[in-house]
Amino acid sequence: MSRHSTGLGGPPFPYETGPEAALGGGERPSVSGRPEYQALRRAHRRFGVRATAVAVGGFLLYVLLSSFLPGLMNTPLSGHLTIGLALGLGQFVLMGVIVWRYLVHVRRDVTPVVRGLRGLVRHQESEDRQGAGGRRHSAFEARAGRRGEEFRPW
Repeated sequence: MSRHSTGLGGPPFPYETGPEAALGGGERPSVSGRPEYQALRRAHRRFGVRATAVAVGGFLLYVLLSSFLPGLMNTPLSGHLTIGLALGLGQFVLMGVIVWRYLVHVRRDVTPVVRGLRGLVRHQESEDRQGAGGRRHSAFEARAGRRGEEFRPW
């Protein structure tokens, strides 16, 4: 039995997409229908495709050079260090650069948009609570409200 049919996660049934589906029943639009969210997804996807292409391309270049130009790969650079060994170690450097660029991308392009969308959702939730007759907040909500800062996992 899938997790969708048990109601334990996944999209609600029936699953509809698009901005008009997010407005179902006179409710406010979903965050996923907002242009900021769509731009965030596009930027994240675009970065992921580029990073994957660079990583796979670097590895494929190494494998092809090893297969078709073994004389070049066995050329010594210094002592026992060959071009092939240097390029193999360069794979670790390449992965480190990709991870570093990912962190820069998240800090520069993703985090500001996520914070804005989070603020929008929190504002909408506070309006819902005020409109619901001012119900009492749970102890967790009271602590989170007093803290006055967002959750940081590190």
